[in-house]
Amino acid sequence: MNILLLCEGDAERMDGSFSGSSKSLLDHLRQAGHKVPTGDTELYGLRWYIAAAATVAPDRRRWGVKFRLGAVPFRMRTRLAARHIASAGMIDAVLQIGATFQPRSHGRNPYFLFCDSNIRMADRGRASGQSHAASLTPAEVEEVAVREAQVYQGASGVFTLSERLRRSFIEDFGLAPDVVHTVGAGPNFDPARISPRVPRTPDHAPTVLFVGVQFERKGGDILLRAFRKVRMAVPNARLFIVGPRNLKIDEIGVENLGFLSKDVPAEFEVLIRTYAAADIFCLPTRFDPFPIAYIEAMFFGLPCIGPDAWAVPEVIEDGVTGYLVPSENEVALAERMIYLLRNPSLADQMGQAGYARANRQFTWKAVIDRMTAVMNNTPRPGIPS
Repeated sequence: MNILLLCEGDAERMDGSFSGSSKSLLDHLRQAGHKVPTGDTELYGLRWYIAAAATVAPDRRRWGVKFRLGAVPFRMRTRLAARHIASAGMIDAVLQIGATFQPRSHGRNPYFLFCDSNIRMADRGRASGQSHAASLTPAEVEEVAVREAQVYQGASGVFTLSERLRRSFIEDFGLAPDVVHTVGAGPNFDPARISPRVPRTPDHAPTVLFVGVQFERKGGDILLRAFRKVRMAVPNARLFIVGPRNLKIDEIGVENLGFLSKDVPAEFEVLIRTYAAADIFCLPTRFDPFPIAYIEAMFFGLPCIGPDAWAVPEVIEDGVTGYLVPSENEVALAERMIYLLRNPSLADQMGQAGYARANRQFTWKAVIDRMTAVMNNTPRPGIPS
């Protein structure tokens, strides 16, 4: 197939768009033999200034959310999408990441969406203070919902990362069940680059790993409080933090490695070594419709600990590949970390089970197979859009 991939940002770079998932989709579609030109609908230069002026707000976070979800940026990205579609030539389908613009000029070509969330899911996460909806008024949320609904209702298919999100599209936006398909996700790196885990030496310090750029949204502060309890029970335990760029932490046993780009070979090698040094992966995320970080940790053979919320139970098999704990419960979090750090054979067993589960269920090849099976069986609309 000839598929035009549209997204905000540069899909050709791992850190260019959608936390690396756009790049993973692009690479594996091409590996499967499809021709995939890309179109960037991000706003740059003068367009950026116009959109920023139209969405300005005193609170920087609210400004950022309005810039991403507001009406003016939506219309500007939609015009950019139309230009990319017009210049793409003969294509079989449009594949769009998210719903922050609309492919109105797709003509007879069906368009499909790949989504990790929607505004209704974000509104359910308002209480966490970490979702986009938390920075919007109820009226603004409804305006976003109207725009998103127009995008969803014109799609020939909506691909979701989780079954929880699939239900939201059906229940909250009234989409037909046969239009919405759970396809999952894979790791945003090549698993072939991972070396087998090596046996621990007697002097190895029990190690917990956290990976997340948005420290508070990913529950990093919860983990820090829980880790203080861990240190009282396991004095030589250590915690590695990867992701936050400007986080200053001065606590015994805690090391912040900062942001490590998968596009920079030297930084990616540090990331690989950090995963290899860890014994368990812990991400007590507050709002995360589908956290790929757990999947990546599973490919390194790490047992995972996360909240019993959102789509996390679809990734972590409680008691088999790791543990689910109540949200915001640092005591339960600490207890599970202590238990696994004190029982390395169990941690290793769970890590192996997670690795097998990831290879079986969470690969981009499997995602592409699920998506293209739907796309190949979708007729072109009979009337130009």
